[in-house]
Amino acid sequence: MNFEATQLQSWYEEPRGRMVVRLVGGAMEPWLKDNPAERTLGLGFAQPYLDWLRPWTGHALGAAPAEMGVVLAASASANRIAQVRPDALPFPDAWFERVVIAHLLEGVSDPRPALREVWRILAPGGRLLILVANRGGLWARRDSTPFGWGRPYSPRQLRVILEEALLIPRQWRYALYFPPLKRKISWRWATAWEKAGHRWFAPLGGVILCEAEKVVYASSPLVQKRSIIRRPARLIVPIVEKTWP
Repeated sequence: MNFEATQLQSWYEEPRGRMVVRLVGGAMEPWLKDNPAERTLGLGFAQPYLDWLRPWTGHALGAAPAEMGVVLAASASANRIAQVRPDALPFPDAWFERVVIAHLLEGVSDPRPALREVWRILAPGGRLLILVANRGGLWARRDSTPFGWGRPYSPRQLRVILEEALLIPRQWRYALYFPPLKRKISWRWATAWEKAGHRWFAPLGGVILCEAEKVVYASSPLVQKRSIIRRPARLIVPIVEKTWP
C-alpha cells in the first residue's frame, strides 16, 4: 500500500521532507542536466521532485493512481496533475522524453504492467528516472516515513523488472544516508552524512535512484526455409502367387 497524497504532501512540507527533496533532487540533477526533456511525466507522487528539477523537465505533467489521490494547488493554472490507472495511462504512444517515478512501485501489487505502459508512452531513447526505497537501507525500516511503506527493492530486483519491460538501466546511485530521525536536522550535518555514505557505505542509502532508457529492438527477419515435401515412403507389398489345383 502507499500513502495517500494528502499524507505525502504533509510529510514533504515538514523540515525533514524538504531536506529529503534537496538531497535526493540534488542527486538527480546531474542526470537531468545531461539529458533535458521537452515533455516530462511525473508518475506516482513525484511533484516535490519535479518542482526541484523544473529547469530541466520542460512541460511537466503529473499522474497519480486513483487510490492515492491528488493534491490540487491553490492556483488553478498550476494544476497539471491527473488521476490515472498506472496500467492504462491516458497518453499517446512515444509522447514523453522523460518519466519520473516516485512512491509508485512500492505500492502496486505488480509493477510490470505499469512499467510496460511507461515504455509505451516514452519516445525511443527516452529516459525513465525511478526513485524507490532501498531494501537494505534504514529508511525502509521506519514506517513513520513514506519510504517505510509498501515493498522496498534491491538493485537486482529493480533491474529484473526493468529489463522485462525493455527498459535498460544506464545509471545507478544511492542517496539519503542520514538517519530517519524525527528531530530537525541541520543542512551541514545532513550533507556530511551524504558525503560519508556515498564514499564509505553506499549500499545503505535510504533510496535507490536508477535511470533507464527505452530500447526499441529491431525485429529479426524471419529466415525463409525451403519447404520440405516428404514423399510417401514406398511400401514393399509382397506378391503372393496363387497356385491352381
